[in-house]
Amino acid sequence: MAISIRPMAAEDKSQFLVLWEKYNVFYKRTVAAAITDKTWERMLDPQTRLYGAVAVDSDLAPGANIVGFVTWLPHFYTATVEDIVYLHDLYVSEDVRNGGVGRSLINHVYDWCKQEGITSVYWHTQRFNHRAQLLYTKVANLTDFVQYKHDV
Repeated sequence: MAISIRPMAAEDKSQFLVLWEKYNVFYKRTVAAAITDKTWERMLDPQTRLYGAVAVDSDLAPGANIVGFVTWLPHFYTATVEDIVYLHDLYVSEDVRNGGVGRSLINHVYDWCKQEGITSVYWHTQRFNHRAQLLYTKVANLTDFVQYKHDV
């Protein structure tokens, strides 16, 4: 496995959609095609502050070589002058998990933040996602925050 991380590109859409569907199944959610299309459009729009990167395995054939993705969103924060980053989505193909791909994707976001002068990244995961938490405890600190949500 020879992994490199790079920004998402228009030609990645079909491979991204395969992984996106698996990601959504894992989280037991359904995202309408129109929303997925809009999200994809936003990630490729240089005027929108939603970013995405893919993990590419150069040992695999082009057209079937994207094995993971990450998305992130910088935003204002009331306790700093600098933005902070919400790491929104992270997914790695099941067949390459525990091979460093997830860590590489997270580090890509960290590197992007350093280039932008951003010093804080945070994310959420579901309580049952123990496998991912094994990685997260190695690359970040668990906080004391509890999330509340209300749909309006």
